[in-house]
Amino acid sequence: MKKVVTKGLVTAALLVTAIIVAGVSAQAQTLQYRLTVNIPFDFTVTGKKLPAGTYWVKRAQDTTGDTVLQVTTPDGRSTVNRFSIPIVTFSPKNRGEVIFHRYGDDYFLAEVWPAGGGTGRAFPKTRAERELEKQANDNVVGAVKAPKAEIVTVVTTQQ
Repeated sequence: MKKVVTKGLVTAALLVTAIIVAGVSAQAQTLQYRLTVNIPFDFTVTGKKLPAGTYWVKRAQDTTGDTVLQVTTPDGRSTVNRFSIPIVTFSPKNRGEVIFHRYGDDYFLAEVWPAGGGTGRAFPKTRAERELEKQANDNVVGAVKAPKAEIVTVVTTQQ
């Protein structure tokens, strides 16, 4: 009986430790700190076209966590809030990255990855992006379809 109680306590202690470690790890992978990114092309977020330049990507509000992200210029002139969903990779990112989908000359913000983690944030496709994707898929030459969106990655700095 004494062995069963001891084994149960050890198991509970290990479980609590695992939960604490997972919580600390998840915290490090969030956008608790803003990312600074210099984007060399015009791009679209939530239907709003933003010019090339330096942007901050951060939480819209600290109380909502990473659910709603804000893309803003350092001077605050251009600001867009965007709903995001969590995405996970088994290969943690060594650097912060902002990923765009490119269709011709149109760039759409698609994902945000903070440095040091395996959890990023993805943005649902807008109607305009879905329409461009459909046009690319419908553009058939013989039996060969046009290529899908090109993935463009821009490296960030974390602050």
